[in-house]
Amino acid sequence: MTKNGASAMQWRVDLHVHTRRYSPCAELLNPELLPKVMGERGLHGVVITEHDCLWSAEEVAVLNRDLNGHRIFRGVEISSPNGHFLVIGMDTLGDLKPGISADRIISIAREHGAAVIWAHPQLEYRQIVQPLRLCGIPDGIDAVEVFSTATHGEQSETAKAYARDLDCCRVGGSDAHVLAHVGKAFTAFDHMPRDEKELAAAIRSGCCEAGHNGLD
Repeated sequence: MTKNGASAMQWRVDLHVHTRRYSPCAELLNPELLPKVMGERGLHGVVITEHDCLWSAEEVAVLNRDLNGHRIFRGVEISSPNGHFLVIGMDTLGDLKPGISADRIISIAREHGAAVIWAHPQLEYRQIVQPLRLCGIPDGIDAVEVFSTATHGEQSETAKAYARDLDCCRVGGSDAHVLAHVGKAFTAFDHMPRDEKELAAAIRSGCCEAGHNGLD
């Protein structure tokens, strides 16, 4: 906290956003509208985290060309038999692919200085056959998503408990699939990361706070 009692964490980044370009389930979210929406929602950054797909640096550069003091970052949501994980800080997907274990995701991320976030840890999908809460949570998860449009209320409290057990930081990301949800949850930082590597380092160091805007 600053001397006047205001939080030093002023830079808000929505860490979990899908778009229609590579996530068919987000067919209504046009990525070209993200810069405008960021300004309207008080966001300084957004991380595009398509399902099992990473935007190229060239594609994201097009979205960033008219942004001043704000940034759109690249990330990915990897589907694993153990759950879903956001990975931020990879230049390319490399060996990250759907169906690999949480242990393997963490190992690959470490090799590239990327951050691993356990997304909506309370959710279950057909492909999650060995959920972490049952088969054991591996070391190396950097953060737990405690606020999102899929994680709020009692679900948030469950996610916070996982973060305490792991002794890792708590983050927020909207998991937006439509424009109206962008910025509903966010993570606040004490500075604006310049790129994905710096964003990943801030998450890994725990220099951030989870927040939300209008979640029940």
